Amino acid sequence: MIETLRKIFETTPDTSEIVLKGKCSDCMHETTIKITPTSGGFGLQGGTLFEYSANDYLITCYNCLQVNSNKPDIEKLQRRNFQFLKIADLYR
Repeated sequence: MIETLRKIFETTPDTSEIVLKGKCSDCMHETTIKITPTSGGFGLQGGTLFEYSANDYLITCYNCLQVNSNKPDIEKLQRRNFQFLKIADLYR
């Protein structure tokens, strides 16, 4: 993910933040995560992302992250046909 974000910010130098919207993998509420470049990498506000595969990610909102810091149950989400977030498709 870090390499994908780096490419997005390099390709679009006027971009100061990336806004990702999706459903939280725990509570299913709509969640917005803002990603900004920092001197040490990237900062995330509003939640976090978990890598599912090379291009697929899960969003976990801030509240669920505080309650349950474990990775989401991928098999359970697959059975529910959960839609994973594809970051690489955002800026092509």
